Amino acid sequence: MTCRSWIGVCLGLLCLAGCTTSEDARVLQVLNQRGFGRPTYDANRQYYVGIGDSVVVRDTMHIEYNGVSEQVRMDGVITLPDVGEVYVNGLTPEEMTQVVRLRYEEYVNDTSGLSVEVSLISSKRYYITGIPPRSPRSVDFRGDVTLLDALLTAQMNEHLIATDEIMVIRGDPEDPLEISCNYDAIKQRGFTRDNIQVRENDIIYLTPSWIGYVAYFVDALLAPLTPIQQFITGADRIVRTTDSFGQGNSGGNNYNNNNNF
Repeated sequence: MTCRSWIGVCLGLLCLAGCTTSEDARVLQVLNQRGFGRPTYDANRQYYVGIGDSVVVRDTMHIEYNGVSEQVRMDGVITLPDVGEVYVNGLTPEEMTQVVRLRYEEYVNDTSGLSVEVSLISSKRYYITGIPPRSPRSVDFRGDVTLLDALLTAQMNEHLIATDEIMVIRGDPEDPLEISCNYDAIKQRGFTRDNIQVRENDIIYLTPSWIGYVAYFVDALLAPLTPIQQFITGADRIVRTTDSFGQGNSGGNNYNNNNNF
């Protein structure tokens, strides 16, 4: 191979590497490097404002602002009279009060009577996954939820689940934490070490038992037949309805004929 050919091959490899680097950079822009879409704080320790929360302004000094209620939009912003848009997503109530007070100081002289309240709507959740059809589920997180609370809410089929190997996965972009919990020990012996406090964005994975794996296999095996079964069931229902309607008409005609006699 000539020197010119080697130069061409090297340039081609450099271009290919450049394209790969560019694609990797684009992928990293999309991938979530900070955890979940919502802030990964511990809301049990320090409450923060999230998308969907309701924010109420109280101002005893200025009646025109008192009782103003706004819901945090999907972009993390609330819109207040005169003030306009204020970004509050991820702020604690104290931080949000300070931000709103600073914005109102542009319009009023005295903000000593101003306070801001936050009402939880549905901005915080945890997730249950594992065995269908009860999962995966997104559950509203109202705070102070233990694993036992979450599992009882899930209405799980204990025959399909390895109840001594429930996994609580605490997400992280680099090193997720997996906690194995024994539901049987909690329920049967009161061994509450495994009855951990569920946090916002936790994933509770219901590990399948051997019966659960069999159920998975049977469900997958019968999945192609489900549309046919639904079609046959629907057609049979239509036939029965038609027969019933026809018998009703026949009975009505006999009744009318009897009346004619």
